[in-house]
Amino acid sequence: MVTADNIDLFLASAHFFPTHGGAQLRYLRYIPGLYERGIMTQVLTGTPKRKKNMPATAPAEDERLAPEVRGDVPIHRIPLPEKAGWLRSIAFNQAVLKFCRQSGYSPQVLQLVSSLQPRSVFWMNRYKKLGAALVYAFTLPIKWPANPVKRAVRRRTLRHLYRQMDCIIVNSRQMEAQMLELGVDTRLEFIPNGVDHARFGAPRNETERRKARSALGMAPEHTVITTVGAVHPRKGTDLLLDAWGRLARDFPRAHLHIVGLRKDLSYPKLAEFRQKIETLVTASGAGDRIHFTGLIRNVETYLQASDIFVFPSQREGMPNVVLEAMAAKLPVVLTPFIGLSEEFGQDGREYLLAERDPERLANTMGMLLKDENLRAGLGQNANRWTREHLDIGQSLDRYAALYRELATKHATRRA
Repeated sequence: MVTADNIDLFLASAHFFPTHGGAQLRYLRYIPGLYERGIMTQVLTGTPKRKKNMPATAPAEDERLAPEVRGDVPIHRIPLPEKAGWLRSIAFNQAVLKFCRQSGYSPQVLQLVSSLQPRSVFWMNRYKKLGAALVYAFTLPIKWPANPVKRAVRRRTLRHLYRQMDCIIVNSRQMEAQMLELGVDTRLEFIPNGVDHARFGAPRNETERRKARSALGMAPEHTVITTVGAVHPRKGTDLLLDAWGRLARDFPRAHLHIVGLRKDLSYPKLAEFRQKIETLVTASGAGDRIHFTGLIRNVETYLQASDIFVFPSQREGMPNVVLEAMAAKLPVVLTPFIGLSEEFGQDGREYLLAERDPERLANTMGMLLKDENLRAGLGQNANRWTREHLDIGQSLDRYAALYRELATKHATRRA
């Protein structure tokens, strides 16, 4: 409903749906809730590079979002060059400026969602002249170059870049700490990711759980281990498959479901990694019990049908799939990753932490497979934690309050 208190928010992201990215999908899901809170959102994005686009056979993002978001919320897509680099960056930033300068539209808050590159410095002064509060969502820890000279240059450039913002939103204390270590003195606003318990909550009873398993072709006697994420080195798919090979023989009724895009099949640079994946599947002796689902629409059904959730990633911000598994009352096994923070709760209470070693990961998974009471206790604790600290409504309230505050302060300064 349009009122005088509404705030115009403009999200600029070079990558957005149908590109498969956690941060972009998260903001896509936030938009209906922001509208309910008077944050009138428009999105500008570009055409994705072909290798990052969802395959034509992949389902659309959640059907429940289709009418509210892609129907009513303006998502403006502009053509971008296929090749990454300066030309793609120039085309996107020029489009953002042109859109915000058009007659009849003057956003009060401009939020950049895509990862910022050092070359983005060139555009910051132009963005600031638009008169909107400038916000950046810092969603993934920085990957530093190994070369010390390049690392020093990148640190200095990014520090200058981040200082141009009116506010940087971080979704975990670890992300906040990285900004502070970098020497950024811009306002940092900590807003953890929120999970939709209405969608990702646990089955209400055993009948619902059996129904979910039946819909996915899972036999009642199977014990299901699930991970969600692209098949990619950063996501630790090889580590999980190595652990599976050490586990499968002792648990003949266990099945492993790997839910996510097969990036190893579409990226030429991952040919060696793809071969490693295939070798591990064969060596496990239980390849028939490994299920690569590809991209799917009903992530919540897989979580509700599973017995254990494993997340062996190397570097993350605050991955929503972990929160979703916790909301579904699944016992969660994590391995240490860059970005892991206290927002997930405590090791041994809300989740189990296994070292990044295939033998230790297999042992932790096996311990859970053997102990139904341990699985139930961890799942209950995880669900309670997300309800108390990580509900989507809490996150949306904080986002809406921040946007209003920034818009008001910026309007006062302009006046």
